[in-house]
Amino acid sequence: MKLYLMYGGRTVEHDVTVMSTRSALGAIDYQKYQVIPVYITHQAQFIKGLPLTAPVAAEINLKLEVADHAEWQAAPALSLGTKFDFDEITNADDAVVFPMIHGTFGEDGTIQGLLEVLNVPYVGSEIRASAVAMDKIMSKIIFDEFGIPQVPYVPVLANHFEKAADKQAILDQIAEKLGFPVYVKPANAGSSIGVSKCLDKEALAADIEAAFKYDDRVIVEFAVHKARELAVGILGNNHPKASIAGEIGKKQDFYDYESKFVDGTTKLIIPAAINGVQLADVQKYAITAFNAVGGAGLTRADFFLAEDGQVYMNEIQTMPGFTEFSMYPYLWQASGVSYPELIDQLIQLGLERYQVKHQIAANL
Repeated sequence: MKLYLMYGGRTVEHDVTVMSTRSALGAIDYQKYQVIPVYITHQAQFIKGLPLTAPVAAEINLKLEVADHAEWQAAPALSLGTKFDFDEITNADDAVVFPMIHGTFGEDGTIQGLLEVLNVPYVGSEIRASAVAMDKIMSKIIFDEFGIPQVPYVPVLANHFEKAADKQAILDQIAEKLGFPVYVKPANAGSSIGVSKCLDKEALAADIEAAFKYDDRVIVEFAVHKARELAVGILGNNHPKASIAGEIGKKQDFYDYESKFVDGTTKLIIPAAINGVQLADVQKYAITAFNAVGGAGLTRADFFLAEDGQVYMNEIQTMPGFTEFSMYPYLWQASGVSYPELIDQLIQLGLERYQVKHQIAANL
């Protein structure tokens, strides 16, 4: 089976996707899969590398390094430089794609749409689930319909924030409905990019404008006082399983990009120190959210735990960080699934979903 490992891309999380890929290269079963890396540049060029063996992959892991914190350069052993020909995987019956791309232009249904058109099996959720889960406004609307508890929020659209009178009405609505402090987030972004904590109404307009640099849809959320942040991993297709819960131990107000990937100030606590009722709740809501958007393969569900013990859904990620030190793989390792086993199960789930879809299509 040929495994095409796609990474990089136009996403602002480009560097994170390379971190995830570097970890995956060291854990794939090379006796079971012929691994072919496909690097997507910031300019959306698809560059194919030579098929890898385990020793070569180990060498690459040592040589991958960042240049100017903007573009990752791969080791010479990858022989990058050949333009990827999509005909190579179109209608292939001996190939599967693992799109190891986080955030926009990857996790949001765009890569999934391309792979659906090419009719090739791939790991993770399909177009609908990817797009809905990526958009925090849309996902929260759906979670409300399925009775999943969430903190109060106000969606803000850029074209509603242009006129002074409309802008003031939105700021007044947020102040009245949510109070302060609040979190301001781009609706379609990950890795806490563009997120800010707003302490008062005077700073609110500027924080919303800053979030609009990353998306024309923004969501403003009530900030739960002294909330603990929990996470649960989901694995499966139609009958998914939930991992044990983990907690994000942080020294700052929220789990931002720097603390996640740069300065090492965040500690992942697994298992989370919560009671049985709270664990059952987050696992139940995580599976409900996964099914509500039509997820497949993998998802990480994030929650707030308030001081009074109430849990609130924060968001779900259909392609969460996947380095060997990321929360999602750690949760499954603590739940009895090793990192190499997790990769293999996800590939098999992608193939399984592909076969089911073709059986359904044959009956139409």
